[in-house]
Amino acid sequence: MDILHLDLKLLVAFEAMLATRNVTSAADAIGLTQPAMSTCLGKLRKVLGDPLFVRTSRGMEPTPFALELSEPIRNALHLIRQTLNRDKHFDAATSTRTFKLIMTDIGERVFLPDLLRRLSTVAPGLNIRTVQLPVKEMREALESGEMDLAVGFIPDLNAGYYQQRLFNRSYVCLIRPDHPVIKDALSLKQYLAASHAIVSAPGTGHDVVERVLTEKGLKRRIALHVTHFLAIPLIVANTDLIVTIPTMLAESYLPAGNIKLLAPPVELPVYSIKQYWHERFHEDAANRWLRGLIYELFGD
Repeated sequence: MDILHLDLKLLVAFEAMLATRNVTSAADAIGLTQPAMSTCLGKLRKVLGDPLFVRTSRGMEPTPFALELSEPIRNALHLIRQTLNRDKHFDAATSTRTFKLIMTDIGERVFLPDLLRRLSTVAPGLNIRTVQLPVKEMREALESGEMDLAVGFIPDLNAGYYQQRLFNRSYVCLIRPDHPVIKDALSLKQYLAASHAIVSAPGTGHDVVERVLTEKGLKRRIALHVTHFLAIPLIVANTDLIVTIPTMLAESYLPAGNIKLLAPPVELPVYSIKQYWHERFHEDAANRWLRGLIYELFGD
């Protein structure tokens, strides 16, 4: 038998007939008219090559072949109903799932402390794993479900992906408090004359500072290139270098002391920190729960 010729409704009709042994009662049970029910039974008899239900003095009784099919069909329909009618609720309080986030070291410093603190209260069994990826790999990882969310400033992640803005920020300059030249304000002349450290972090759009300076025809001496932000506070605190970095990151360094924040002497653009996810997982209950929690914690 070719299963393509089998309508699922026919199996539902078969199940109802097994339960009621009466065409009219079976039709009522599944919301069909009596003629429609008879039509379903006729089609099913033709497809299966068996009378299935025969009129007797006790009503419509199943044939031996129908009895043989009864349990497998009931089980199959139960599995289909269970799958299609599953509860879309995600129980974070009892889940032991590991959520996988694409996040730079900036994001880890800014987001993880508050996120983990909240998870320890509302979802103590949940785990978090973070990775850094180039944008091309981000797209593939989010589409496949290998990663759940990307969080940060990722302007190149757009088509086919949902995004939700969390907050806007700009840039600030970081120096040590006892800098020999720069005190409480930073002039353009001082900025261009000083030695700078810059961070080139893959997967983010923070190279915008370099683009803006180039567009304005401004040149500065780059004494240090690094690929992450981890060592920036120690570098600034122990050298005369200036670093121009995202405000949210610079603010997170303040409790450590021995650094000073100054407004840059060049107008720099505002950037948006967002969370991104693929449209495949837009209605996924667990993904929606995590997005909601992140927005609750960090959305402005």
